Amino acid sequence: MDKIMEAQFVTDVETGEPLRVNLSMDYKEYVELAKKNHLPLTPTSTVQERNPLDWYSLTESTKSILTGLVALASTEHMKEMKKAHPNQDRIAELVALRDEAHQANRNTQNYKTMERMEELIAKYSPILLAEKKKIL
Repeated sequence: MDKIMEAQFVTDVETGEPLRVNLSMDYKEYVELAKKNHLPLTPTSTVQERNPLDWYSLTESTKSILTGLVALASTEHMKEMKKAHPNQDRIAELVALRDEAHQANRNTQNYKTMERMEELIAKYSPILLAEKKKIL
């Protein structure tokens, strides 16, 4: 039987102080009471728990993508510099990409939540793939 616990405050008649009252009721009783009193029903929600190992895999994925970008941008920068007529725009693009990825990788705040790591993966993974396609 699904029971919900709801805390409410009532005013004590004698002292006038608010008192916390916990009500435990069956969900069906809750629905009937809400309908009878014309109260809106609180939408039900499902909380999906994350696998504890997700944090580790996200950390490794984030680090791999960011260090991959640093390595790729550094390698391509050196190749461009060795050309007889280096493309200065490409060099600037690679240096900016390398610095941005390096800074993101060194920022410890980026590894504190799984949501932040997912944001970084979503942002930098397509960039890494696009840069790899440019050199192939």
